Amino acid sequence: MIPQSVYDVASSVLLIGGALLSLAAGIGLLRFPDALSRMHAATKPQIFGLILVLAAIALDQHTVGTIASLLVVLVFQMLTAPISAHMIGRAGYRNGDLLRDQLVVDELDEAVARAAGELADTVEGDEADIDVSDLPVGSADALAVELDRVEGLGEHDADDGEVDRDVEGRPSTAGEQGGSRPGGL
Repeated sequence: MIPQSVYDVASSVLLIGGALLSLAAGIGLLRFPDALSRMHAATKPQIFGLILVLAAIALDQHTVGTIASLLVVLVFQMLTAPISAHMIGRAGYRNGDLLRDQLVVDELDEAVARAAGELADTVEGDEADIDVSDLPVGSADALAVELDRVEGLGEHDADDGEVDRDVEGRPSTAGEQGGSRPGGL
């Protein structure tokens, strides 16, 4: 039988490792420049840090009920983290909160262009009002309509026909100052 002190040391090491990974995720959220980079910081080290913390708790407690509860927590985190990262990435892309010069491959650009072409074909030049809520969630048509709406907002901000842009090249509204981001990030 393994002495309790071995479990305590292993649990402490795992707990410290998990805490350091969670700290790295938090620092990455604050320091990375765009949504796509922050998305990785929010999911990858956070999940591995959680695994280490849950393993530390399991080593410390030794009960079937605790381990079953920890497995439920782990499964739900592993199911929701990729989905939330995907949604953050799509929203960041849609809002233009990305540094295009840091992208190696931009697969979504082709889909947006294709969806915009399909949307232009269906509208045929009319100024038809399209209710985005009627479109399927996450569809290319909804993305194209939203991109057109955002671009349209930016084009009407300037009196001289030029679009005001922030420090990252995104269209900015008259109320924004400099390159400030929502939430102070």
